[in-house]
Amino acid sequence: MSLKFADKLRSAQLVNDSDILLLVTPRLTKLPLPIQRFDDPFLPFGRAIIQATHDLVCGYVFDLAAYLALGAAGVIALERTMPFVRPPLIRVLHGPFSGPDYVAAAFESALTCDAVTLVDDVYLDMYIAEPGHGAFIVQRGFPRTDHIHGMYWTDMRLLTYPADEDEVINLRLADERVLYAGHGDSFTEDIRAALGKLQND
Repeated sequence: MSLKFADKLRSAQLVNDSDILLLVTPRLTKLPLPIQRFDDPFLPFGRAIIQATHDLVCGYVFDLAAYLALGAAGVIALERTMPFVRPPLIRVLHGPFSGPDYVAAAFESALTCDAVTLVDDVYLDMYIAEPGHGAFIVQRGFPRTDHIHGMYWTDMRLLTYPADEDEVINLRLADERVLYAGHGDSFTEDIRAALGKLQND
C-alpha cells in the first residue's frame, strides 16, 4: 500500500530534520565553471547538486521550463536526474500545468515525481487520484491556512500542504540565490553553506 502524500512529506522532513526544498533551475548562463566544460551540462549539474545537498533538504523542485530550454537534451537530463533523489526525499515537478495531459508524464510512467505544480484546481483531482501523488496550486500573496489542497506561495517562496484538519505542512523553497551561491570549483560547498544559513534563519 502506497503512502499518502502528506505522510511522504512528513517522512521527507524527518530524515534530515529539514523543511527546505531546493529549486533546481539549470541555466546555461549561470552554470558554475566546472560544469560548463560538459557538452550536455544539465545532467552533471543536477547530479552534483543532489549529491552535495541530499543530507540538508527534504526534497527538490525541478523547473520544467529551465530543462526545456535545451529541448530534447534537457528533457533527457531531467529524466536521468530524478533517480538521484532517493526516497524519502520528495521530487516536485514545477510546470505549472494547466491541463490534465501531463499526469502520465509527471508520475511513475515517465518522470517519477511525487508532486506537481498547477495553475489552478480545475484538474487537481486527476493529479492526486493516486494517494501518493500531490499537487500545489501556484498562488500570489500572503499565505493562508484555510486551503484544502497544496499551495505554492510564490511571493513568500513557501509551499503548504494540509495534512489533517488542524495541521498544515510548511516547506520553504531555496531558490536560485542558493542554487547559484557559488560559481567556482567550490560551488557545491557554497550551496551547502547557503542552505545551512537558510536552515538556521
